[in-house]
Amino acid sequence: MKEDHSKIHKKVCEVNLYKKSEQEYGELYRNHFLEQYKIAIQGVDYTSKWKHIVNNYFLTIHTVLLAAIGLSAARDQISMPALTHQMIPLIGIFMAIAWWATVRSYNDILEAKFSILHCIEEHLPLALYRAEWEVLDASHSNPRRMALVDSFVPSLFFVFCALIFLFVK
Repeated sequence: MKEDHSKIHKKVCEVNLYKKSEQEYGELYRNHFLEQYKIAIQGVDYTSKWKHIVNNYFLTIHTVLLAAIGLSAARDQISMPALTHQMIPLIGIFMAIAWWATVRSYNDILEAKFSILHCIEEHLPLALYRAEWEVLDASHSNPRRMALVDSFVPSLFFVFCALIFLFVK
């Protein structure tokens, strides 16, 4: 897996990223290079913020759905048991799938953005983001593992809603 990632990174860096050399571009090359690096960092920050917002959105939806199921189960008489024991958990299951897919998508986008930052850093005096990833990797806190945690939370809600759907009557 790591070897495949290295091959992709090398291809991006060598083939796809650098379209013009400093000589071809002209005297503003370094200034524009640094500005584009700053824009790339802002893109990572922006994507991370949106990922956080989306996670909060799905967490709120699941909290409301589970609260509705809990409130209906706490009542002595349920006015619409099919709704609270079948439809709401089904909605929760589909929302958990959407949440999981969205998290995966954001993680893929962020990994691509960091890969591009690492390519750019090969031509800068300091490779801060690359060094950070290497330190985290060496300490067994690889950022890619966080992607597993991100995917685990929607999976828990999927299982919880599926159990409610299957076993609560």
